[in-house]
Amino acid sequence: MTDQEIAPYLGKPVRVTLADGRLFAGVLRAGDDHGHGHRHYEVVSDPIRAGDRPAREMIHGGDQIATISDASGDPAATP
Repeated sequence: MTDQEIAPYLGKPVRVTLADGRLFAGVLRAGDDHGHGHRHYEVVSDPIRAGDRPAREMIHGGDQIATISDASGDPAATP
């Protein structure tokens, strides 16, 4: 996906399918940097165990994202 296609989902609960088939649910965020010629994104989910830090998956460039869908009604994706 392009940065322009991804932009409307930033800061919102989403389900993200990566190009390699992995699926993540959480809030989509973008890094302020554009490392290695691409923008960095991350999906931030609730901690796996109570008291731990939130789970994060770093995505190196929008081309690694196959699909994004709104997950505002999904408790697994909403903090």
